[in-house]
Amino acid sequence: MQINHLNIVPNWSFEDTDGRRVHVTLLPLLAAIHKRKKLTAAAQDCDLSYRHAWNILQQAEEFFGSAVTLKERGRGARLTPLGEVLLQVHQRIDARLHTQMESLAMELNAEVHKVLSDQVNVMTIYASHGYAVALIPKHMPDYQTELHYHGSEDALKALHSGACKIAGFTLPLHHTIAAQQLRYQKLLNPNDVRIIGFIKRDQGLMVAAGNPFAIKSLKDLADKEVHLINRQPYSGTRELLDELLIQDGVASKDIKSFDQYEYTHTAVAAQVATGMADVGFGMQAAAARFDLDFIPITEDAYLWAIKIESENDPEVLSFIEMLKSASFQQQVNALPGYQCNKSGQIVTLAELVG
Repeated sequence: MQINHLNIVPNWSFEDTDGRRVHVTLLPLLAAIHKRKKLTAAAQDCDLSYRHAWNILQQAEEFFGSAVTLKERGRGARLTPLGEVLLQVHQRIDARLHTQMESLAMELNAEVHKVLSDQVNVMTIYASHGYAVALIPKHMPDYQTELHYHGSEDALKALHSGACKIAGFTLPLHHTIAAQQLRYQKLLNPNDVRIIGFIKRDQGLMVAAGNPFAIKSLKDLADKEVHLINRQPYSGTRELLDELLIQDGVASKDIKSFDQYEYTHTAVAAQVATGMADVGFGMQAAAARFDLDFIPITEDAYLWAIKIESENDPEVLSFIEMLKSASFQQQVNALPGYQCNKSGQIVTLAELVG
C-alpha cells in the first residue's frame, strides 16, 4: 500500500507593533538570491513571479526601513548587510531545528496513520542523524518509517531494550577509540547482534569558501588561533576529533572556543557559513550544503545493527532489500563525501577496521 507522508515546514514571521508583517517567503527568497545572484532565477526557485518577488523585497524594505537586496544593472542582485544578517539567522535556526522537526514529522505521521488504518506497517528506526539516513522513508513505500534520531550509543541501547528492530551507529574506519570500542563490545556482542554494512563518509574540516585562514590540517586549529565550533561531548564525531588531536599532538586547550558545540553536522556548518565560527569538524555533505570548502581528514562508517532473532523478520528483510537497491544506492552515492560500502551485507567489526 502506498503511504502518504506529512511534512512539517516552519515559517519565521516578522511583525511590528502596528501588526505589519513581512511575507513568509522573504527568507527563502533571500537564500535563493544569495545562491543564484539574480532575482529572476531566485524567483523561479521560489515558485514566484518576478513581480511578486520584487514586491516582497519592497515590502521588506518598508518594514525594516532599509533595503535587504541591491540590484545593479549588468551585475544581478546581491544581499545588503541587513539581508545577509537575516539569511544567517535563518540558516542557524534551520540547522538547529531541522533534525527535531524531521523526527517530529515522522512521529506525527506514524500517529496519523495508526488512526487512519490498522493496515499500515510502521518501521521504527533509532539512528544517528545523517543525510543518507534521511533518504530512507522515500525508499520504503510500503512502510510508515518512524525515525528517532539519537547518538550511536543510545540507538544501540534502544535496540537492546526492544524500542526498535533496527539501530544505526557510526564507527571510525582508520582509528581506534578505546572508550568507544569498549562500549561497542558490550552493545554489539556477535552472539546477540548482527551488523549490516551501509556507507562510509568523509570527515574533515569545514571552512568558509576560499579558505581565508589557509587551514590545511588539525594542527592549524591551534597554530592559526581560529575559532572552532565543535560537536557535543560524547558524540561519535567529537570522540573522533579528540582522538585525532591526541595523535597529532594538539592540545584542545590551545584551540579557541573548543568547548562551544552544536548537535548536528548541519548546525556546525551553519555556524561556519554565517561567520559565527572560523572552522568546524564534520561531514563533507554538510559543508557542501552551505557552499563551504572542505579539507578531508579521515573517514567513518555508518552501520546498522539488528538482533539475531530478527534476521528473518519481514520488516528487517525489506529494509535490507532497500539498502541493496540500485535506486537507493545511486541517491546515497550522489551525496558529497558519501559512498555505499557493503550496503545491505552482513559484516563484522573486525573486517571493517582491519
